[in-house]
Amino acid sequence: MVDQSGKTVSDSKLYGRLLSYAFAYKWSLVLSFLGYVVYSLGNVLLADLTQFLLDSLGGQPMAGLGFVSQASQWIWPPGDKTPTDYARIAVPVAAVVLSLGRALGFFAGSYFMNKVARSVVHVLRTQLFDVLVRAPKAHIDKYSTGELLSKVTFNVEQVSGAASDALKTMLREGLTIIALVSYMLYLNWELTAVFFIVAPAIGLVVHVVGKHFRRYSKRIQDSMGSVTEVTAESLSGLDDVRIYGATEQIGERFESVSLFNKQQSLKLAFVQAVSTPIIQTLLALALGALFWFALDPAVLQEFSAGSLVAFITAAAQLGKPIRTLSNIQSIIQRGLAAAEDIFEQLDTELEQNTGDSILGHVNGCVAFHNIGFRYPGAQNDAIFDVSFFVEAGQTVAVVGRSGSGKSTLVKLLARFYTPTAGHITLDGVDIQSIELSNYRENLAFVPQAINLFSDTVAGNIALGGMSGSPREAIIEAAKQAQANGFVSELQSNYDTVIGDQGVGLSGGQQQRIAIARALLKAAPVLILDEATSALDSESESLIQTALDASRVGRTTFVVAHRLSTIESADTVLVMDEGRVVAAGSHANLLEHEPIYRSLHQQGFSDV
Repeated sequence: MVDQSGKTVSDSKLYGRLLSYAFAYKWSLVLSFLGYVVYSLGNVLLADLTQFLLDSLGGQPMAGLGFVSQASQWIWPPGDKTPTDYARIAVPVAAVVLSLGRALGFFAGSYFMNKVARSVVHVLRTQLFDVLVRAPKAHIDKYSTGELLSKVTFNVEQVSGAASDALKTMLREGLTIIALVSYMLYLNWELTAVFFIVAPAIGLVVHVVGKHFRRYSKRIQDSMGSVTEVTAESLSGLDDVRIYGATEQIGERFESVSLFNKQQSLKLAFVQAVSTPIIQTLLALALGALFWFALDPAVLQEFSAGSLVAFITAAAQLGKPIRTLSNIQSIIQRGLAAAEDIFEQLDTELEQNTGDSILGHVNGCVAFHNIGFRYPGAQNDAIFDVSFFVEAGQTVAVVGRSGSGKSTLVKLLARFYTPTAGHITLDGVDIQSIELSNYRENLAFVPQAINLFSDTVAGNIALGGMSGSPREAIIEAAKQAQANGFVSELQSNYDTVIGDQGVGLSGGQQQRIAIARALLKAAPVLILDEATSALDSESESLIQTALDASRVGRTTFVVAHRLSTIESADTVLVMDEGRVVAAGSHANLLEHEPIYRSLHQQGFSDV
């Protein structure tokens, strides 16, 4: 990963940034830490309990750390009881108390760390979503919907694992190792030193395995984006898939991306499966060497039976936390692979709000001054040297063949993109100098692809800043858009919840709701990007009448392909290969402009 200055960010800095999200919940981390301290001390005291038990049964003095023996004698003095009689009662009670303490410590450590984990997921996911909805459109255009969904879902979970699950494991197992090793050092530091011999070898294995984890985790992450992308495309285009018999074709494509995900996951599993027995073998060698030294007669003299068993018990307990800590590298590397992508998105420069001017009353005079535009990464310009002026309240129809630049032109006006040359003015003010939200308050936009949300009909019409609109205004806008008729026939009228992207409504009904949304806003500039394309002739005629009435006091840009829409426009702009090649009234262009005449003869079917 590289930062905004172009420098490569080290893994330590990347992981430090991840942990900063977890450290924001310091009290939960403190409670988790204390819980795991109790849990790890419980492991040591259980080992000490075996010493207490065996030495008591053998009638030997209670040695070792003596936590259990001293606590037992303080709580319940032995009096004249024999060590065996005393241990018969003290050991079961101590075992129950210690087990309960370990359980409570594990609960506290696990619960509060999971609380941190879910909080990190929520914050990261919310921040990522906020960036995506505020990022420049050119940035969003780089990715498919499936890829963006994968980033918000799968990748965030992987990052959370590195920031919290890994921390949980490091705390729990790390504290357990520290407690057990400290206990072993107290009993016999020479024997304990045997375990440290294998530490460099285990570290080397973890380092080598970690590199493979990072590589395969990145591939798995990318493949999940492909799986999500193919699924989203297939389900959204299911009608086309079925009608054109593409079920097998799309199935093969899905199987291909899913198979790649499986292959990379198996490679990751293989590396993990290989590393575990290697580490287990190293631990077994260390344990074997420990037993060999411990059974030396000179060493045996330093131990009671109970302390020797306690030492071996503590040493045996080291295996599990060491193996678990070695596997934590996979969690961290998966998280770092995802973090590179997540933080790259979070560091994306948001849609530029280049202006600070606040518009008061807006008349709606629009002018394009030598506008040029090239899409990021494209070889050629999409718009060339476009200039024109529109009086307030006029309606402008933009026509041209497919790919001529019509939709790009109105998207520049909406400030979805920034011109690479020239400037656009509204009432004589450069739109780039106007505060962005204030500028868009004066625009209403109906795109080619209608966007309806899983909400009520009223909620879809009164979207965003219009959510407080009175019901009467919503109904009036629907009437103007010729939507009131079919809405009134729905089960709950304007309170009917419509599905994602208007499932259950016809294309024409969806467009009429979108037009009602634009009419409700009553902005001085209205943009209709082929907004009547899905309407039947009768509905379009009705809407045309409504739009004619609504144009009073507003400037309207219509990307049009129907003759009825074009004929009613004050000015028609004819575009060809990114240029405005002609402008004028319908009648004038029909008489003098060959390109326009050709489009008219085709019935604007190729517009």
